[in-house]
Amino acid sequence: MEDIKKKWVKGSSVVEMSYIMPLFLGLFVILMHTVFYYHDKAVINGAAAETAVLGAQENRNKTVDYDLEGFFYDRTKGKLIYMTDVDVSVEPGKQTVTVTAKARRSFMRLNVCQRAVIARPEKKIRQMERIT
Repeated sequence: MEDIKKKWVKGSSVVEMSYIMPLFLGLFVILMHTVFYYHDKAVINGAAAETAVLGAQENRNKTVDYDLEGFFYDRTKGKLIYMTDVDVSVEPGKQTVTVTAKARRSFMRLNVCQRAVIARPEKKIRQMERIT
């Protein structure tokens, strides 16, 4: 018969691991929530910037009418991981288009504000032609 060697673990190491493992798991969960938060922040920030630029182009080109809030929701649809409930408001002004997006989940909140200047190069060109 073969000699079977048994491996014994001290009771103190089992107790220590029972304290350490929940700490590692908790740290992992916090890390994942943070990564998801910054991912969603980047997606919302990019969508708000694209919406503001499209709003500035719409203001220059009066023949086209865009649904800017719908455009924002199309850009974020299916891409958000953590903050799935987002409110957006688009405020066109005389000089800029401002897009404000707010999202929250439990205690985490996210506010993004993007602006795009409405460029009117034709006015600048006409002024330059008058000077010369």
